[in-house]
Amino acid sequence: MKPQEIRDALIAVAVVAGVLPIVGVNLAYWLAQDAGHVPSCFVFLDGCTSVSATGRVPPGSLVFKATLLPTAVITAIYWYLASLWLQSLGDRSPTQRMLPWMGFLAALFLSLYTAVLGHVDASYDIARRIAVLAYLSLALMSQLLLTRRVEDRYRAGKLIPRWVLRAKVALLAVMIILGLTLIPASLWTADSKTIEYVLEWNFCVLLAAYYPLTACAWSATGFHLRLGTH
Repeated sequence: MKPQEIRDALIAVAVVAGVLPIVGVNLAYWLAQDAGHVPSCFVFLDGCTSVSATGRVPPGSLVFKATLLPTAVITAIYWYLASLWLQSLGDRSPTQRMLPWMGFLAALFLSLYTAVLGHVDASYDIARRIAVLAYLSLALMSQLLLTRRVEDRYRAGKLIPRWVLRAKVALLAVMIILGLTLIPASLWTADSKTIEYVLEWNFCVLLAAYYPLTACAWSATGFHLRLGTH
């Protein structure tokens, strides 16, 4: 492949890893509410339903599964490429070597969550809850670790845009705040489910928004050229 083609392919992986789940889940919600399966509202502020509720029954479930299953594969590829990128910047840390495995596990749990969503058996419900918690935890932890390595490479003088690093840190800070807010909100508010759903929707969007930022860093550091030499 030509260097420009490699660059475009890399950018596509990072961008699609973020855009596909955002578009897919929101489209699934629109279809679900249009069919009367979930309430109609602005979910990011009103929290009238959960993310999972949009993917339980057709037609929403068809779009939900058709976008999240490919998302799992694409994010697994993303984490492998992220590790190669850090290597190309001279990072030989244990964290760099661990990222592909964490990303692969996160992708497995996302696939499991998507596959069992919609089944009414209690055992499937337990599997779904475990899978989504494991996925979100692993994905967030991977993003935290990658950001730490990006900061290290930035301080080492690599051509990583400063605004990309700041944007990644800001996204992670907001996600952590949202996660920490959920516990007291569930204890001290009467309408805890609404708060939980609002936090859930916003957290998931921020989690997905992290990935396209990496495309900017890959492009700025010339990762496409380095990858083409392997």
